[in-house]
Amino acid sequence: MVPLIYSPRYNIKALGLERWHPFDTSKYQRIHDWLIRQGLRRREDFIAPHPCTLGELSRVHSQDYLRSLKRRRELARIFELLPIAYLPAWLIDWRVLRPMRWATGGTLLACRLALERGMALNLGGGYHHASGTSGGGFCIYADVPLALAVLHDEKRVHSVLIADTDAHQGNGTADAIRTWPWAHLLDLFEEDIYPQYKVEEEMPVPLPALTSGMTYLEILSEHLPKALDRIQPDLLVYNAGSDVLESDPLSWLRLTPEDLAERDLYVVTQVRERGIPLAMVLSGGYGPASWEAHARSIEGILARFDRQA
Repeated sequence: MVPLIYSPRYNIKALGLERWHPFDTSKYQRIHDWLIRQGLRRREDFIAPHPCTLGELSRVHSQDYLRSLKRRRELARIFELLPIAYLPAWLIDWRVLRPMRWATGGTLLACRLALERGMALNLGGGYHHASGTSGGGFCIYADVPLALAVLHDEKRVHSVLIADTDAHQGNGTADAIRTWPWAHLLDLFEEDIYPQYKVEEEMPVPLPALTSGMTYLEILSEHLPKALDRIQPDLLVYNAGSDVLESDPLSWLRLTPEDLAERDLYVVTQVRERGIPLAMVLSGGYGPASWEAHARSIEGILARFDRQA
């Protein structure tokens, strides 16, 4: 079976304040539970990670940035939620930052298992607005760059490609890997939404508002095979945001849940047909349909690849 990485510790509970943010902080559990109800997995089939360590965080993040995460107003800015600034720092770390450290550990584990078994999916992660020196857009830790840095240090990978299909530019990821000649980023994003100022990227694919699912898939099929054939990576990390959905309140793209499932299955198929290991993370998605769209997409991936994993 395709390894699925998940821990109940991913889910963020901050005294109800999470309800004031459009991000569904329990979507990981919803996906987990749905896959069990569908008979696709048993509870014991999911693989629990360890939280990332301070040493692993330091592989990507500066000490100044890590120290800044003790400042409540800085965290309120990153989470775009002012009441966070009035909570005790220990509570924010326990109920908000610690879940993200568990999910970051999940991304590292997914990458390790992908190299060993061909493919793995982390039901969390994809914090692509976090760089080595800053956070934003509900992203604290640069989980994908962290995982790649650890594996590169271990000489497990020599060339990697990140394919980011979240509706927002992966500005943090781009900045985090900018000086790494062995790491590459293909980024499809809506051009006129957050972040306001786009950063320079190696392979940006800006999309206009109201891009339909059919057009989106055509553009993806134009760019992804070229990137794969040019880079020929040892590992691909797929940042599969669901905020491209037409129901999402924070973007203007017009993909249906069926389009999203087709997008994800296309990416995974293109990568695996080339024999490239693939680790998938879920990234953004802010509407009520986010979790179910992810779950049904994962169902399609498992239907095709479970027997091959």
